[in-house]
Formats: sequence, structure tokens, C-alpha cells
Amino acid sequence: MVKITGRTRGEQHLKKHLDYITRNGKLSLENKDGLVLTGRDNVRALHDDWLQDNAVLARGKNNLQAVQSVSIILSMPPGNPPDRVQEAARTWARETFSDRYDWLMARHDDKDHPHVHVTVRSVGNDGKRLRVEPKDLQVWRERFARELRRHGVEAEATPRQARGLVRKSDRIEIHKIEKRGKVPTARLRDADLAAKEAKTVAPRPAYGWETEIRQRQRAIQQAYLDRAELLNTGDDPADKQLARDIKRFVAEMPIATTRRAALASELREVSNERHEHERLRRTPNQPSQENLTETPSTKIDGPEIEDRDKRPTRRR
Repeated sequence: MVKITGRTRGEQHLKKHLDYITRNGKLSLENKDGLVLTGRDNVRALHDDWLQDNAVLARGKNNLQAVQSVSIILSMPPGNPPDRVQEAARTWARETFSDRYDWLMARHDDKDHPHVHVTVRSVGNDGKRLRVEPKDLQVWRERFARELRRHGVEAEATPRQARGLVRKSDRIEIHKIEKRGKVPTARLRDADLAAKEAKTVAPRPAYGWETEIRQRQRAIQQAYLDRAELLNTGDDPADKQLARDIKRFVAEMPIATTRRAALASELREVSNERHEHERLRRTPNQPSQENLTETPSTKIDGPEIEDRDKRPTRRR
């Protein structure tokens, strides 16, 4: 995984970030020249150098509240060798930023998966700021996967949409807040907006970017189905089985929707079920057809009652 985790703004923000990735100077940093920095004093000196270099190279366009660095994390699932992940990350950083941008690298082994923090100074040696587009991230992931394979670590860099994942993973900040047992503000805001949306009779029209996501997913699904049909035309049983697996994979793909829209849909469904339950509870019970069927009268033992017309009249 290659993911941008944030950007530092201002002097204190950059200082806190460097303290975090070095565990307050206990972990070493490695720069683009291969120099290893240890100790908090060296981290502080590097921090001051980066602020000064950004101010000079920005040619007067820099200020202390501008972006000072870009934070990137490169990680692999548990069980992968940390040394090889670090080697792949080092090669990846050198190829990605070359001599244009200064960067630092710190490996963390205190989690259940090996990961490397790469921090890039936001202003390059040509005075231009680092700007990362979505297409750049996919190129970065493919490059990191290639380096991992070169170091003997099995890795692929297929887009999440091609793997059936339609939602982005939560930001690191969200995970940290939830780990402390608190509810992130973003979660509360989404819940509030979803509750308001659920009160409407019909779902709101999709935004333009939501329509693009769904169109992209349909194109991916169609590409899978086209490949499945091609495999199914052959005589190889293995190809036919693979075609069936592909079709099943496409059928099980989740609907492309946002968390907020999914929550609004769930709340709307719960509300409809509650209203239906209340309606049934207030409606009087209707007699069943069996109760409406006339049943034969029960015969009473004893002398039969004579017909009224046949009884003798009393004399007056």
C-alpha cells in the first residue's frame, strides 16, 4: 500500500511529525543521500534546515503556514520481512523523487505490519511544490509493487475498484481517534447528514462525482464479464471454471455508494419498517374466513320443543 497520510503546515506541525516518525529521536532517519540521522538534536537541526530551504526556494511565496512537507506511508500485510519492505521503499523513494525533492525515511516495526514513513519536503530544488494527482498514486503503487517483487516479496498493485472495493479506506487520523475510544467529528457529521437525508421520501439525486464512480465500476464489471465470455468459448475446463469464478466475483461486487448514502438508506429502511409496524399495531384485527363460516348448532338433549302453531291455545 502507498498512501498519502497528510501534509504538515507550519513550524510546530512539522516538528511534531518528525518527532512522531522518529519516536522522539529514538528511531533513525535516512535521507535521500543515504545519510542516517539519529538523536533528537539532529532531528531538530534537520527541521530548521527544511523550513529555511522551503522559504528560500519558494522565492518569497512561502509562509510558515504553508505546506512544509508531504507524509507518505508504504506498508505491507503482517508476515512480510521488514528489511525487504524497507529496501523496496528506499528504491521507490529514490526513483520517485530523485534529486528534485529532499526526503526522509523511517521504518516502524512496532505495529502488526511492517511499514515505512517517507516524508518529502514540499518545495523542490526548482522552487515548485510537490503536487500529487490520483493517477500519480497508482503509478507509485505499481512502482512499489515492482520493487517488492524484485526483493522477493509477492505484491500486486491493482486498483481497489478492480478488487471490488468501492470505498476509500479511512484516513489515519480517523483510526487514531477511534482507537482512543472517541467518535471522530467526520463520523458525527456524516451521521447527521445521513439522518436528514433519510427523512426524505426518495433518495437525493447523485452528485456528478458519484455518477462517475458508478460508471467506472460498470466499466470494470463489463471488462471482467467480457474476459469471462472469452474464456468460456474455449474447451479447457480450467478456463470455463475461471469464467464462472469471474462472473461470481462480479455478481458479489458491492454497490458503488458512499458511507453517508449507505447509512441514509439503512436509516430510511429502518424508519419504513417502524412505520409499517405501527400501522399494523393500530389496525383492528380482522376476523378470519374460518370465523365467518356458519357452524352447525349444537343439539341439546331433552324433549323436543313443539312447533308454536301446533301447541293448544289456552281458553280464556
